[in-house]
Amino acid sequence: MSNNGLISVIIPVYNVESYLCACVESVIAQIDVTKEIILVDDGSTDSSGRICDKYAEQYPFIRTVHKNNSGLSGARNRGFEEASGDWIIFLDSDDVWADKECLSKLHRYATSLNLDIVRFEYQAVNENLDLTEPRHYDKSALENQPLDNYQLVKYGIAGEWFAVLYLIRRSAIANLRFNEKTKFQEDIDFYCRLFAEKQLRCGYLNEKMYLYRKRTASITTTCRIENLKGSFDLCDVFYKSSRTTEDKRLSALYRYYSVMMYYWTLQTLAAEPYYTKRASIINELLLNRLHGRIMSRYKDAGIKLKYGIFIRPRPSVGVKLLHIKDNIRLLLS
Repeated sequence: MSNNGLISVIIPVYNVESYLCACVESVIAQIDVTKEIILVDDGSTDSSGRICDKYAEQYPFIRTVHKNNSGLSGARNRGFEEASGDWIIFLDSDDVWADKECLSKLHRYATSLNLDIVRFEYQAVNENLDLTEPRHYDKSALENQPLDNYQLVKYGIAGEWFAVLYLIRRSAIANLRFNEKTKFQEDIDFYCRLFAEKQLRCGYLNEKMYLYRKRTASITTTCRIENLKGSFDLCDVFYKSSRTTEDKRLSALYRYYSVMMYYWTLQTLAAEPYYTKRASIINELLLNRLHGRIMSRYKDAGIKLKYGIFIRPRPSVGVKLLHIKDNIRLLLS
């Protein structure tokens, strides 16, 4: 059944008792829009589940789903299955919307241009919601017009994929789901496949309405080998998607990303605390095999020489060279 105009806000929840109320209250405060909130308690062991239930008892447009822990992708997928709206938006449970018209602005923009997906912007904040890391960019040329997939990925997203920065028409997602085997950067995996498989009417709204709380203990800042694996796996996700899309420009961009994801993740491996464990990590993640695939794509990916000198050598050498480069940069700074 269609619920034209209803926006389903999907919030995965896991052990965020200190931040959850601020998150939910920022959605409750949204005006001039029809909304529902789906709180997916992903097996929390603190009071987060009880907080979710309290909100669901108090507000008829809030529902809580309790499930065994399976990770962020599983929680988002479950929220999508529970959602009733024609529009979907994700919100992380330790973040907030700074603008009480966030949803109404996005919805008006999408409907005025008959869009399938709208991208907006974020501002990084600390745990107390104080602004940090000012962002300087000019994407104003993208506004007030429909964009194709390539234009949004290249110029709107510009490497910052973040699953929470899109209002998406439910029909555009269709049967596509987050990969529950991916535990890190699953947002890149999802949207990479979405833009490769479907020709969408895209839009960009240059408003920083999302406050992204950078917590020291969050899953995106915790050092884990599985995080490295998730990033290296994206090399093959981008390459596969480059062969799926019919857009030659997007295909070329994805081929470039398929190689550069290797370089960007190799940089992480070259930094502490990973560097001291680099030999075992290279072996565990089968990076020599991945390097072979990377080199088969390298010539056709348009990689600049300044990156190639670290990509072309075998992984152990590439990591060592990047480590030396970082140390020199620190000495000169």
